[in-house]
Amino acid sequence: MADFYQEMQDMAREMLAPTSQGGLGQGEIVLTRKTPGTPGPNPWDPVEPVTQSETLRGAVSGVSQELVGTEIGGTVILSSDRQAICAVPTLQYQAGDVLSVDGVPVNILGVQRIPAAGIAAAVKFVIRG
Repeated sequence: MADFYQEMQDMAREMLAPTSQGGLGQGEIVLTRKTPGTPGPNPWDPVEPVTQSETLRGAVSGVSQELVGTEIGGTVILSSDRQAICAVPTLQYQAGDVLSVDGVPVNILGVQRIPAAGIAAAVKFVIRG
């Protein structure tokens, strides 16, 4: 079965390519993750966070009506929130990270792997901003 889900991941990546490359992807979606830096030998030296970014293939739309009013990670989903269906990023990701959609930063409220177990074919980010 692993081969099937790997093929689904590859297919999702192809389908979510930008329209200029024959896919259904929309706009520019960039995942940005900040992690604490590593302290140096001198405790008085400031520790700079490490910022990593990755451009994702994906499409953004309004959230499903079924999600409105439900809670994700302690936040109630509003009808103005959106969802981004993206090819699986190579970076680690979690709620609280930032996506930039066409240059505008938005907060990731929740993350859902598709399918939820095993090799993910795609990732759904619920975003606000």
